[in-house]
Amino acid sequence: MSDIPQQQQQQQQQQQNSYQKNTRRTLPKFKTDNSPGATPRKVTLFRNGDRYFAGKQYAIRPQNYTSIRQLLQELSSAVDLPYGVRRLFTPTKGSEITNVNIIKDGASYVCASFEPFQRLEYTAIGLPRVTFSLDQRKLLV
Repeated sequence: MSDIPQQQQQQQQQQQNSYQKNTRRTLPKFKTDNSPGATPRKVTLFRNGDRYFAGKQYAIRPQNYTSIRQLLQELSSAVDLPYGVRRLFTPTKGSEITNVNIIKDGASYVCASFEPFQRLEYTAIGLPRVTFSLDQRKLLV
């Protein structure tokens, strides 16, 4: 007879322990997402054919955009173009960017409306140009 009350007590304790385990809610653990898509990609944007525009720094988070059109719409507010940004090119070869995930951190890109890509030395625009007049050359000789 003494075994039955002990068994009942053990069963009650197990039920209470299992009940406590099931009712305890733990907070979800958030991972710090260090994937390449999670960090902002800092790019330099130039205007197509504008040799006096030194470029604008812009941070792009690819996971915020489902399509390239959404990115271009946001870039329209950052880069002043008459018809907004409709196309994005690489500055060296002029190939068009068609996917947000192609954009690389630290790279430069050329924004255009509807006009075709115009080849310029976009990366050298920000550097000061040294020019000499005729009077300055005579002083150097």
